[in-house]
Amino acid sequence: MDQLVSQIMENPNASLMVILNLIIIESLLSVDNAAVLATMVMDLPENQREKALKFGIWGAYLFRGLAMIFAAFLLGFWWLKPLGGVYLLWLVVDQFKDKLGYRDRGAIIFKVLSLIGILLFIKNDGTIHEIALWCLRGIGSIIIAYFIYAFTRISEDKMDDGEINKSNNAVYQFFYKKIGTFWSTVILVEIMDMAFSIDNVFAAVAFTPNIILVCIGVFIGILAMRFIAQWFVTLMEKFAFLETAAFVVIAILGLKLLLSVYEHFEPKSEFSQFLGSHAADIGISVLTVSIFFVPIMTSALFNFPSKKK
Repeated sequence: MDQLVSQIMENPNASLMVILNLIIIESLLSVDNAAVLATMVMDLPENQREKALKFGIWGAYLFRGLAMIFAAFLLGFWWLKPLGGVYLLWLVVDQFKDKLGYRDRGAIIFKVLSLIGILLFIKNDGTIHEIALWCLRGIGSIIIAYFIYAFTRISEDKMDDGEINKSNNAVYQFFYKKIGTFWSTVILVEIMDMAFSIDNVFAAVAFTPNIILVCIGVFIGILAMRFIAQWFVTLMEKFAFLETAAFVVIAILGLKLLLSVYEHFEPKSEFSQFLGSHAADIGISVLTVSIFFVPIMTSALFNFPSKKK
């Protein structure tokens, strides 16, 4: 712990830049999360919507708190970082699948190939238990089989509007018959909270291996759900391109986590040493901040990119 604190004290500018990035990305992810949760409660009576969202917010607090513990666990196993990078890239691929025209089939092909690739790269070099390695390969194989099955079931004629269709959700249907609409919706909201917590902790870990800064970032994400999200909604309504910018940043973070595979197996190479340096952390922080603020400035001054979608 003393070493982590000394790292922050010795590099205050880099630490502040990391925290600034975490504020931005956690807040933007929270806005996107809140928008999804809002769509999930819209079919409830108006007097129940706010109550369901309150349960959702408390669930977010709980799961983000657990995410702090998960972050410490994540940093202890190097092979979870590239898996987290692949997961973040999956989020980006799903976000742009309709805009770029490769749709659901293209997204599944990318997920299958990327998962196969990362499972081939992760091998036993004495830093991963043999049982854990084979469990990882087994789980990965099950996920790949599921994606292949989903690929055969997709109808590309049906457009995905990005909303959660509760009527087709197996979890919702299971609880709906037993406890009714309201509590079934609350359970579904809590499950989404759990998934969102994983998104946020992977994004936070990609910025820094310092668990103190990661916990600060996750805690900021908790506050963002309550205090910052509305401000970002207003900002994103004014500058519609910020959502795209957020997913570009997530793609960069995913690639950074993915490169930890090379960094692990080739620790003495110049590129690996650069990836682990403070210069790389500062460079990525400056780049990600610029991706948000440079377009805002050019849009305000020259209307490029355009504010409207």
